[in-house]
Amino acid sequence: MHLLNWDGFTVRVDGGRVNEMAHLQAKGAVEDLRIAFLRGRIHISGKKKVAFVSVPFSADVSAISVEGKTIVVPVTNVAHIPTPLLSGLLLPVVRNLLSSKMPGDAVTLRPPLTLLIRLDRFLPNFVDVQIETIDIIEGGLAVRMGPGGATPPPPGGKR
Repeated sequence: MHLLNWDGFTVRVDGGRVNEMAHLQAKGAVEDLRIAFLRGRIHISGKKKVAFVSVPFSADVSAISVEGKTIVVPVTNVAHIPTPLLSGLLLPVVRNLLSSKMPGDAVTLRPPLTLLIRLDRFLPNFVDVQIETIDIIEGGLAVRMGPGGATPPPPGGKR
């Protein structure tokens, strides 16, 4: 039993704010980065400067799933840019969006282009979190959290 316990609840992620943060993180690497949160789909678009020419690209995320403590984000419908180049652009942006201080293996890539976000790499070990579902909704994400809890360590102590 934890000191703090909770039943399931839903957290909403604001897509507009994510778009603003991603735009800042991608500055210099990607021009005109846009992330549109539509019902059931995230559309990503922008331009990558290649040899003095801006090459437009786009990609979609149509589902986000959870495998244990890992969030799985398959990127599909990649257009106008090779998948390896797009993965090289997206991976650092996603890592920095979540936290610039987290370990590099917290966000990895499963070929051909699926982002894996390991919750256990950046959540405190005293927090027990279960994500049941992540739905792509108009304007953002709805993250359904399952029951969980937390027992912070005592002041000056370790758990």
